[in-house]
Amino acid sequence: MSTSPMPAEAPVGLSPLKEGDPTDIGPYRLVGRIGAGGMGAVYGALDTYGRCVAVKTVRADLAAKPSFREAFAHEVAMLARADGVSTARLYAHDTEARVPWLAFDHVPGRDLRAHVREFGPLEGEMLRVFALGMAEGLAALHAAGVVHRDVKPANVILSPDGPKIVDFGIAAPIGTERSEDAFADHGTPGWAAPERHAGAIADSAADVFAWGALVAMAATGRQPFGKGETKERIRRVCAGEYEIDGVPEDLLPLVEGALSMEPGERPGAADLVRALLPEDRRDEEVGRALRRMLGDYWRGVDAAGHDPARWAAWLGGASATALGATGILGGAVGTGGAATGGAAGSSAAASGTTGATASGSSSGGILGGLAGSKVTMIGAGALAAAGVAAGGFVVYDLVSENPSETVAAAVNVLEDGEGFTAQVTRSFSQANAEQISEHTGTPVDQVMENSLTEEEYLYSAVDRTFLIEGSMMGSDTTAVANRQGDLYLYAQRESGTAGWWPETERPVLDPSIDTESVAVTLVTAPLRALTDTDEVEVVDERVYEGPTVLGLLEEGVFTEAEATVRVELDETGALLGAEYTTDQWDVRIDFDELDIEVPLEDPQVWDIENGRGWKVVYAPICGSIIAGAPVQREWDVQAGGWAMDCEYAMDIAEVMADPEEHQDRHVLLWGEFVGGATRAIDETLICDETYLDEDTAPLEHGVSFGVCSPISELIEPEGVDGSSGSGYHDAELEDETLIEFHERT
Repeated sequence: MSTSPMPAEAPVGLSPLKEGDPTDIGPYRLVGRIGAGGMGAVYGALDTYGRCVAVKTVRADLAAKPSFREAFAHEVAMLARADGVSTARLYAHDTEARVPWLAFDHVPGRDLRAHVREFGPLEGEMLRVFALGMAEGLAALHAAGVVHRDVKPANVILSPDGPKIVDFGIAAPIGTERSEDAFADHGTPGWAAPERHAGAIADSAADVFAWGALVAMAATGRQPFGKGETKERIRRVCAGEYEIDGVPEDLLPLVEGALSMEPGERPGAADLVRALLPEDRRDEEVGRALRRMLGDYWRGVDAAGHDPARWAAWLGGASATALGATGILGGAVGTGGAATGGAAGSSAAASGTTGATASGSSSGGILGGLAGSKVTMIGAGALAAAGVAAGGFVVYDLVSENPSETVAAAVNVLEDGEGFTAQVTRSFSQANAEQISEHTGTPVDQVMENSLTEEEYLYSAVDRTFLIEGSMMGSDTTAVANRQGDLYLYAQRESGTAGWWPETERPVLDPSIDTESVAVTLVTAPLRALTDTDEVEVVDERVYEGPTVLGLLEEGVFTEAEATVRVELDETGALLGAEYTTDQWDVRIDFDELDIEVPLEDPQVWDIENGRGWKVVYAPICGSIIAGAPVQREWDVQAGGWAMDCEYAMDIAEVMADPEEHQDRHVLLWGEFVGGATRAIDETLICDETYLDEDTAPLEHGVSFGVCSPISELIEPEGVDGSSGSGYHDAELEDETLIEFHERT
């Protein structure tokens, strides 16, 4: 095989290898760098048959984590089960290598949004085969027991070979329980199904809903639930307010069925496939029928400048002519005019394969045993190469000249890593401060200084906890946390006192405050909104700017506002910070640590020696009990500590409500006092109750329940006659409240 001189310019999407880069990985000869992201480097390579592939390596520090290795193997196995035509081939991987790697087809093309924007909506049989390809890809995933959960235009590539569903960043086994789902709250507003916003578990019906929205956009060029603020898009989705005028009559019933509010009323992906296949092809194997239809109707989709022959010439190891004879021009990225930017009239799809034989099997040789392995890639002149975050999910680093994809790759690390910490500062915008100064007479600088607030964001994917330290929920608050789907609010307490605040009623939160507004999406959603606009501009080296929608917590209210954001990345592509400007606010987020384990403990005991321990003023209400004598009242049972689950809290409450029925589980302490009692329950908790009368308390005469705190040590009496009825004299308590009782009014 003859050699060719190195071309003056690198092939589209490639740059020269850097000092220290390998020249070979597994059976692949590296041609150049596609890029690098938060998970590792991505290389363009040629396999032993001259086909273009992308080889992703994983950072050594991630590879050194046992949790990463386990998650890596699990997720690769999960995705390898899917065997649809509308996916790109995962050729090989080595999860046990010192530096793990994966090798994929290079899938060129534009995402659906970019294609429609540049060329207009799809029409006729082209639209129908697009709808069929999307349904076939989802059906293959669902048959493998996998649900995608983030089907949207940015995750669909129109390649010369056909449409491809990509980015399995939040894919999960169908039926994954919410308690085991680190990404239960993730999804793109306007594309996520209504039940996802209500906290439903992973289900294939949600993918079908997104299919309906996707086909509507392909047909009309418009997002069916419109644009605008996140909450408005979610409201439209949950209300079923879509706009699909322009969808052809033959597809309209399927799209309307897919967009049904009730998951059970939607067709399955396999049902969609059958409905979309012509009657004369319904007896054929689905993959074969789809490939033939792609060959007949898939036209006008180019490879976005990718030319596989240039990879060989850039490598300098063989001539383009020789490699073309051995397969590179008939390989994974399409053939003929498609490879050089022309119409894809003779793509690999037409022959029934993408980097495989016409029968759909692998080409054989050393990779023959991996014929069934599939996973998808992002194109748009670049690649998304699979990596695995330590949190346990396959993610995709976008590495290209496209600024939207570069920023998206950085956001992947936030969403899919183990956790992060960030410092947030906020003050009035200059324009807002000037208006206030004009009306109040206060100097602008003073207005800016008075409005300045500082917060700290901490996120642990392992614990599924997002905590904000600061007074964003009101001047008397110190922190708010979303802990495994439950909301907690904290306020300052006097040093050395118990966490209970008896004179304080449980606060009533603004309707805008819930676990959707207090979540890691407070950080990630504005960045995702930026990348979805396709309006990201490069303003300096590794600095990007564009429009977005910013969510803010201000005095206990969640609001959203149109904003301009400037994002700064470091030399590895990781986020350094983001600056937002709205009409009212300037907000700066500086990321301290990314993709790390963030140890979080109950804020009640957080650095209590230095006065940072806080009292919980809002926490989950587990249920209620009827208790008290002689007057019975209804009491809400609040699980105030992170170590207390609702099942055990209600169990303890039943003991307190009827101690006579549970005498084997509690004892009265010698610390009993006139007008009250202290019970040690299960030798783990101390719970208080107080006997009240009209002279000592505003309540009617009866029993008032207080709090339950954990026991660190039970103290036995010395030389005391046990006839007093107590098996213990006293107890040492942890400075934490696990259960509180609030009288219902």
